[in-house]
Amino acid sequence: MKIIELREYKIKPGKTQEWLELMGTEILPYQRNKGMTVLDTYLQTDEDGNDYFVWLREFDNEESRQRLYAETYDDWWKTEMRARVFSLIEESAVSVKLLKPLNM
Repeated sequence: MKIIELREYKIKPGKTQEWLELMGTEILPYQRNKGMTVLDTYLQTDEDGNDYFVWLREFDNEESRQRLYAETYDDWWKTEMRARVFSLIEESAVSVKLLKPLNM
């Protein structure tokens, strides 16, 4: 059964444009190259003016999700990208929800 991942990141104040550039030029191309299926991306601003990056990824099943995680979040990601990512988004405000399609 397909799994949809709904990911929401709170962007640090004043970092929205830098975050969008990083996602568009490095993170999304890298993840797609690793086999991730990105369904869509969104920018949401809450009532307090905080920006959130929201995106959806699709996996064939939990096994493929775990395999792609292992292949994507490798040593290079941990040493080169992780610090850059969390310099732009709030690590404590990352939300990941797994959605199962109902096919109604």
